[in-house]
Amino acid sequence: MAVAASRSNGLKFGLLCGATLFQFITMGIYLSALPLFVTEDLGGSRSAVGITVGAFSLSAVLLRPSVGREIDRRGRRMFLAAAPVILIVTSAGFGLVRAVPVAVLLRLGQGVAGACFYTAAATVATDLAPEGRRAEYLARFSLFLYGGLAIGPALGEAIVSSQGFGWTWAAAGASSAICLAVALALPETRSSEVEAARLEAVAPRGFARFLHPAAVGPGIVIITAAVGYTSITAFSPLYARRIGMATSGALYATFALSVLVVRLVSGRLADRYGRVEVALPGMVLAVGGLMVLALQVSPAWAFVGVAGFGVGFSLVFPALMALTVDRVPEAERGAAVGSFTAFFDIGSSTGGYAVGAAADHWGFGAAYGLPAGLCATGAVVLARLGRKVRAEAETAADEAPLPEPSGT
Repeated sequence: MAVAASRSNGLKFGLLCGATLFQFITMGIYLSALPLFVTEDLGGSRSAVGITVGAFSLSAVLLRPSVGREIDRRGRRMFLAAAPVILIVTSAGFGLVRAVPVAVLLRLGQGVAGACFYTAAATVATDLAPEGRRAEYLARFSLFLYGGLAIGPALGEAIVSSQGFGWTWAAAGASSAICLAVALALPETRSSEVEAARLEAVAPRGFARFLHPAAVGPGIVIITAAVGYTSITAFSPLYARRIGMATSGALYATFALSVLVVRLVSGRLADRYGRVEVALPGMVLAVGGLMVLALQVSPAWAFVGVAGFGVGFSLVFPALMALTVDRVPEAERGAAVGSFTAFFDIGSSTGGYAVGAAADHWGFGAAYGLPAGLCATGAVVLARLGRKVRAEAETAADEAPLPEPSGT
């Protein structure tokens, strides 16, 4: 029976990874195509690029916590399926866009899809993870996310160059349709209606209703990394042209592949050695990668900087998400994941505008120097959080009841 359950979970995990791959191929297409669309077809500035790209995160951040709570109550599957439907509709809408504000509105709609899909998918990954392997499963699941981000941007830029933006949006819609078909084949993974009812009965109020308390510490750290993430994912097409590269596809591929390679081991490292012990060196590497991009303006150094940040980020994200989920009961997983990813979206949405404004006024040195400084601050916060987590673990160990003597 245990073998059959393991095989069943393996099939479910495979379907989850397949849906995730095509979801993020779609998102990757938009990462490379939107900056070019806004500047070349719509005549927008770099700040307009930041606003358009960052609008995705703005709507996502407002919805993720409530989506997380609804995932706990209603199940994961409906949210996985809703996301690609929204992307299919908005991809059709981009074919009619003639002004930046309309593009921003469609990106806000795509943020709803982002809130639904990733929150549900990451929660499913924790549902399916065996005991003691949560960070590993989160890292393995994210391989397909970054696989999509490795394929999507290069695909999007290639289609823009050869066929134009209309075919690019059509390709994004087709990828979303495949995601929808795979998501519909994935069974529900929420374990208990009783737990959902219990969660409804003890639903939090006030601030804790919007953001789960367990996500606050890790979330503050991930905000700083998210600004660096956006500086690379949103501005690589413009940065590549600034330093003399014909396209940014190779930079996106370098970023995604550096994450993919490290994610093969980062989850196991976090499970074995500790969440903070793995995330903290990752923050240091992220700072180094961004500083390289800020100080060295050449294609060769650009690859070094992008890879450095990619390696660091790949260590940080699954470790901090696992730390968040570790601190909550099963019935609150969706709420905790939704809150943690909302912090990431806060950094992404505000970071897109801030980095774009810095690039407009002071150039790309400032655009990458700003997130480097924020990541350095995040590393300090993480070091303090690590001390707090260790103290909590020691207190819990001291308060644990002693085993009953044998023979009683």
